[in-house]
Amino acid sequence: MQTAAIRIFLALPVLAVLSACGRAQAEGPTQPIAFMHNVHVTDNEMECAYCHFAVDKSEEAGIPSVETCMGCHRFIRGSTPEYQEQIQLLAGFWTDSLPIPWVRVHSVPEFVQFSHKPHTRAEVECVECHGEVETMEQVSQVETLSMGWCLECHRTEEASDDCAVCHY
Repeated sequence: MQTAAIRIFLALPVLAVLSACGRAQAEGPTQPIAFMHNVHVTDNEMECAYCHFAVDKSEEAGIPSVETCMGCHRFIRGSTPEYQEQIQLLAGFWTDSLPIPWVRVHSVPEFVQFSHKPHTRAEVECVECHGEVETMEQVSQVETLSMGWCLECHRTEEASDDCAVCHY
């Protein structure tokens, strides 16, 4: 009995590392502004690429800059006290000429070269990798983004599974 308890105790740090290295996040990180995807995507029918404008032009989809947000929010101040409070936080970054310190949610290891460009060209929908962010109160990573997960999709879709595509 004690031996089993010791094994479990010793395995806990390993399990913690494994869960951090290849599993989807159950809950996303707290962001500096409670960005409400549902208001933007569902209520206002904005496309992901409106804010993540570099998705088909750059290696990174890009996290929207405060300038992008203020393009609309100079005029739109929010319809509820909660929305108004968050827009005031946004305006504070604008006034202070500071970038919004968003906390990255989706990432791959440094040794992986990932580009959104071929995925947007192949018309892969954002939801396939990022989940239904418009329903998330706090964005979280819903897929592991592990090599096995990517390879399974590439093979199903008959896309390249050449190692040099992502590892160079």
